[in-house]
Amino acid sequence: METHAYNAAYLPYAMENLATMMDCGINQCGFPPRLFYRMFLTSGVAGQIEKCNPRYLAGFSGPELVSLVTEITMGESPAAIDGTFTISPEYWAGWVLAYYQWKTGKPFRFIEENGLHIEKVIALYHPLHEADLDKFANVADKIIAETVNASISPLKKARERCGLTQEELARISGISLRMIRAYEQKAQDMSKANFRTVSRLESVLHTDFGEI
Repeated sequence: METHAYNAAYLPYAMENLATMMDCGINQCGFPPRLFYRMFLTSGVAGQIEKCNPRYLAGFSGPELVSLVTEITMGESPAAIDGTFTISPEYWAGWVLAYYQWKTGKPFRFIEENGLHIEKVIALYHPLHEADLDKFANVADKIIAETVNASISPLKKARERCGLTQEELARISGISLRMIRAYEQKAQDMSKANFRTVSRLESVLHTDFGEI
């Protein structure tokens, strides 16, 4: 069962405000998409929306959010903003990101850092802008899942597949817990581990790491 980020009554306001914010910030003020979205994240505005602060969900308009984001991150509001906006790919990107964040409860920063950066969302406009919102959500879920899965070390995947904790793997294999943690966190390159270490781990986990 999904846990939505906040009461659904606020969702239309959040979607409209993020949509107009993205369009105004990028197309009217001229900020590059990746830069403006990072400004949105670092300003704290994204966090206030995630926390269901009514002032940020419905109290500000999209253009007002642009001014707020730029004031916080740059110390001044953009002179060019006049409150107008267009139904652009950037508008759609803000619209669907607001919906996806509400639907999943995932932080905007997590979404951005796990494969669904703003330029990727804008690029999805042409295949998805006329589709149901849940179609975008399904595509977004797949992108994020693939990104997260790719970041997990082969050792961790094999260990979890066998139902072992790090401590249990260390005890059975004779490899130190410190080294197992280092390999799983990719602080140490397992491809450079000595033959004895790899052999012991492969024997316990029934995995050929050379084929992964």
